Amino acid sequence: MKILLINKFHYMRGGSETYYFAQAEALKAKGHEVIFFAMQDDKNLPCDQKKYFVSNVDYNGDVGLKGKLSATVKFFYSFEAKKKMQQLIDEEKPDIAHIGLLHRQITFSVVDVLKKNNIPVVMTMHDLIFACPNYTMLSNGQNCEKCVGKSSIHCVKNKCIKGSTAKSLLASMEAGFLKTGKYYNKIDLYITECDFYHRLMDKSKVTTSRIVTRTNFLPINQSYEFSKNYEDYILYFGRFSQEKGIITLLKAHKQLECKYRLVVVGAGPIDNEIRQYIQDNNLKNIELPGPIYGEKMEEIVEKSRMVISPSEWYENCPYALLQSIAKGKIVIASRIGGLPELIKDNETGFLFKAGDEVDLADKIETVMAMNSQNYEAMSIHIAEEAKRNHYWEYYIDFLIEEYNSLIAQSK
Repeated sequence: MKILLINKFHYMRGGSETYYFAQAEALKAKGHEVIFFAMQDDKNLPCDQKKYFVSNVDYNGDVGLKGKLSATVKFFYSFEAKKKMQQLIDEEKPDIAHIGLLHRQITFSVVDVLKKNNIPVVMTMHDLIFACPNYTMLSNGQNCEKCVGKSSIHCVKNKCIKGSTAKSLLASMEAGFLKTGKYYNKIDLYITECDFYHRLMDKSKVTTSRIVTRTNFLPINQSYEFSKNYEDYILYFGRFSQEKGIITLLKAHKQLECKYRLVVVGAGPIDNEIRQYIQDNNLKNIELPGPIYGEKMEEIVEKSRMVISPSEWYENCPYALLQSIAKGKIVIASRIGGLPELIKDNETGFLFKAGDEVDLADKIETVMAMNSQNYEAMSIHIAEEAKRNHYWEYYIDFLIEEYNSLIAQSK
């Protein structure tokens, strides 16, 4: 069959794009044809369908209300995307469409075109925008559920979108527009990456469409094997942002009197805050090598004794965690969002109370105190469980079964 994959970004940017490109590669490996629809960008990977991609739209700049009518309309509904989607369908004639990130740049205008052409639509929910205009469900750094299943006026009152009344109002208006137009009901099937997100979708009452939960898969080339070539260092890798809990990790490091080597890989908006905290608290035994990718990053993960996932927002199914357990790494993760569904406490890793540096420090000590026999036995078990739960072929077989069912129903 021919599958149309839709995602804002056509370059490696985050977990959503890891899924998007891995999905394309895996579907092709199963003998299917894959085509793409995304946003234009100089960073995009080569693509035969690039002539249909929509113009690049960036709402991270100064978005005021006055003189922004054109941008506001595009924020809700892109007529350009609608036109180009029809052109793509006329040329390529896909059997089914699968959506990743869509809001605000591509918009649900393309769903109208897909439904007009009787093409079934699947959507994987990578974030929480269905429940809250701020897709992280954070309000001034705190987890918030005030808008779930209700009016999104709290988003405006609390300036939840980057502290801006204008941006928060636009996002709230978008949520209202999608709700009034019953756009979420136009998707035939939703896939949530954890039960936590499934429950939030139910609670938000945004759709009557079918929802299934299926945890993420890892790319085709992912190996599932623990290496005994490890060292006694603690690793965090990922985005440097407030909700990721890196400051809590640094506090735990301080609690442990900096006696263990800590490697913190990545970059992001709180880079300076992290460095300032280290300096102000005179923390030692820390390495900040910046962002690292590819084989070098895999080697750093492989050699670590443990990986920390200290998120303080409703994390979904992060690839950093999946890639770590595939290598048999013991992950210490915060007990929040979908993370407890990925880690069986005391069996395939350890859980701690989100934001609690004392609890985190205690779990780090537990792993460091394990003798080599117990540590390696647990690590081998973790890698085996990772393959059982996240192997690509199991996931793609599930997708193809769902695709075929939806295509049959559409005829």
